[in-house]
Amino acid sequence: MGRDKACFLFALFWLCCSSGYAQGLATSVDPHVYLEDHCIQCHGEKKQKGDRRFDGLGIDFADEETAYDWQEILDMINLGDMPPEDEPRPPAADTLEVVDWISGELELAYELHGSSNAVGLRRLNRYEYRNTIRDLCGLNIESFDPTQSFPPDERFEGFENVGSELVLSDYLLARYLEAASATVEKAVGFGAQPKGIREVFKPDDLTDRTFHFRPQIWFEINVGGKYLDVGHGDTKSSRVYANRFSGVPADGYYSIKVRAAGVGRVHPYDPELLGVDPEEPIKLEVMVTDPAVGYPGRRYNASDRVVAVIPLKDDETDVYEVRAWMDKGFVPVLRYANGPQPIKGVLSKIAQKYHLDVMPDNWRDGVAAKPSENQEIYFSDVYEGPRVRLFDYSIEGPEIAGRPSLSHQAIIRTAVEKGDQLDIELVVKEFATKAFRRPLRQTELDRYVRFYQSRLEIGEGPEVAVKTTLKAILSSPNFLYVEAPLDESAIDDEIELTQLKQYAIASRLSYFLWSSMPDDQLLEAAERGLLADEDELRDQTLRMLNDPKARALVDHFTDSWLHLNELGSMPPDSKKFKVYHDRQLEPLMKEETRLFFQDILKNNRSIDLFIDSDFTYLNRYMADLYGIEGVGTDEFRRVALPKNSHRGGVLGQASVLTTTSNGVETSPVVRGIWVLENILGAPPPPPPSDVEPLDPDIRGATTIREQLAKHRKVETCAECHRKIDPIGFALEGFDPIGTLRRNYRNDSGKTVRKVDTSGKLVSGESFEGIDDLKQLLLERKDQFARCLVEKMLTYSLGRELGFGDRPMVNALTDELSERGYGLRDLVELVATSETFREL
Repeated sequence: MGRDKACFLFALFWLCCSSGYAQGLATSVDPHVYLEDHCIQCHGEKKQKGDRRFDGLGIDFADEETAYDWQEILDMINLGDMPPEDEPRPPAADTLEVVDWISGELELAYELHGSSNAVGLRRLNRYEYRNTIRDLCGLNIESFDPTQSFPPDERFEGFENVGSELVLSDYLLARYLEAASATVEKAVGFGAQPKGIREVFKPDDLTDRTFHFRPQIWFEINVGGKYLDVGHGDTKSSRVYANRFSGVPADGYYSIKVRAAGVGRVHPYDPELLGVDPEEPIKLEVMVTDPAVGYPGRRYNASDRVVAVIPLKDDETDVYEVRAWMDKGFVPVLRYANGPQPIKGVLSKIAQKYHLDVMPDNWRDGVAAKPSENQEIYFSDVYEGPRVRLFDYSIEGPEIAGRPSLSHQAIIRTAVEKGDQLDIELVVKEFATKAFRRPLRQTELDRYVRFYQSRLEIGEGPEVAVKTTLKAILSSPNFLYVEAPLDESAIDDEIELTQLKQYAIASRLSYFLWSSMPDDQLLEAAERGLLADEDELRDQTLRMLNDPKARALVDHFTDSWLHLNELGSMPPDSKKFKVYHDRQLEPLMKEETRLFFQDILKNNRSIDLFIDSDFTYLNRYMADLYGIEGVGTDEFRRVALPKNSHRGGVLGQASVLTTTSNGVETSPVVRGIWVLENILGAPPPPPPSDVEPLDPDIRGATTIREQLAKHRKVETCAECHRKIDPIGFALEGFDPIGTLRRNYRNDSGKTVRKVDTSGKLVSGESFEGIDDLKQLLLERKDQFARCLVEKMLTYSLGRELGFGDRPMVNALTDELSERGYGLRDLVELVATSETFREL
């Protein structure tokens, strides 16, 4: 609320001068004039516009909330958001005096309040727990997820790793115990390795159906035991699965070989009836799934994991091999990935137009089990549409090298068996040191050894007792909490305290960059005390950024900063946006943004590319959504954007545009707030509780502009919406899944009104659309840089930034500017900053 902030500033300034607080301030500014000209008529005793009244405001900068308000006010002045563009502006010299005075008082307030860098409790969130288990226990977590029963992590402004939000409930504690048990049981094995398998599945193993006499919700035919034809792409229908196969005998990598061909891609039917792209190859999807979770042969299963999507050759049989990790008991499942759907509706149209001569009288009967007439030729015999033709498939494995977790030595490494006795001290010390991410104290070692011995005394065998002990270690707060305050009073040795701080920095760095535990090289640096050196910390940061595990930073920071972790929470309407569901665009949208971020990070490109760029990352489906030609593969690749594509930067990416929609229509308010929060770092305050929310837009009844104009007549809403709405209007050229549009359409697809993307910022600049808006945002690059610095600091520290962090934000923003705004430089600056290193 720019005008409110302006009045707030001048009123406080007047009160400050009149109270004697600012005695000695050399100024020619008459506070009474400022008060009369800018505040009293709207924020005095008789009228309190925006629910603000100034005659009782305090000016004590020793109060952190008061100082924070002054900081926000100063930001609004510096950004030019106040006084409002349509109000008289005071002389620049007078404003400069006011700004200088506020800045000086804030400098004193920074020193008084200090940084809010005190370490708080921060437990592992779900993805940090999974990754830590992966690296600690050597487990493949592609299918195994020990956190699947955990409740969702609470978010703070999109971030899922902020300690204050990561509370530990009784329910979660019980889930931790279950996860520890499941992890140890999977990771530690004392028995002999199981024998390998090789199974071959023929059409007779897959189905006994030999014809379809009418359209059904699936199309799957065993043709004389020679091959299986699959013609449907429905995710809710049958999948190819061999019932006789009970599952793989052990965790490991398996080879899945499929002998198949694509047939009927070129067909005599109207392509509009089939609803598939005739230029796209027929694709076979290979999945692995757990029968214990749900029946593998139909619909979908919560344990489903796609391991390959294979483009099949037209009318040419070939053998395709896939190497896939499978957990014990999992089975392979096949599906026609891009087949016609819903197949029953598609085939009904095909039958009606092309094949009535072979349709029995009861072909429209949805429950008929057999045709009403005797037939020699059935509908499935004459159907010529696209199909997967499967001759057989096989599975073989596991690879011996792919099963490190089957030996207890993989998890406890140098554990030694001495007859019937385990060297339990060595086992505990080796495992707990890794799990706690610091050296184990002697008292801790003794406690776990006594625990192991107590398990033996109650009758557990050595193998069970060591597993129980490892489960106890994984249930310890020392494992579950990635950060906790150091109790210096309980540490007598100054050397030990210094060393513990080194290990804490190592953990903070590894969970920042990898969302997982430190590796041996980082722990060795901590042991040698090297992480106190800024150069060493920089070297470690750059080394870790080059590791594949740094993909965690790409995935989770973009999820948090851009709120992509909300994508899918309100899925687009399945009828209006059928392509979103048919082509499963949600993960593809995320992947575009992640690869885009990764490119900028890896090559240290300027952060202004997030606002506008001449490239992005696309595959066939995403390029088709954007109307960009020349991308014909399923794999993502870097694509140069055509001029005037409007797609440059994150504001033109479908992930952001879909996240900021409600699944049915777009909202300039939601999108405008998103830009203010995540690009400009200036989120508006929440709406007053007594103001009714804007009803969903009914296109054709009134324009969204008219609705918002009516909304802005409410005085308490006007000032915020003057900032929010224009930015949102610029993004109205994109529909709820990010497709470009020039017109609004009603539910029947009829054009009802032209899209107007023009607007005027509160600071006075006008624009005609998204491209103009991007240029205006680029003129505020420093403001965007500050926003991104704050987001990166929040993510790296796992806590909310406070008033006392402002000097560090300022310093990092200035240094980032001096170094050319490179994203990799930003990560390095954050990791080596004083705030990051202080514990």
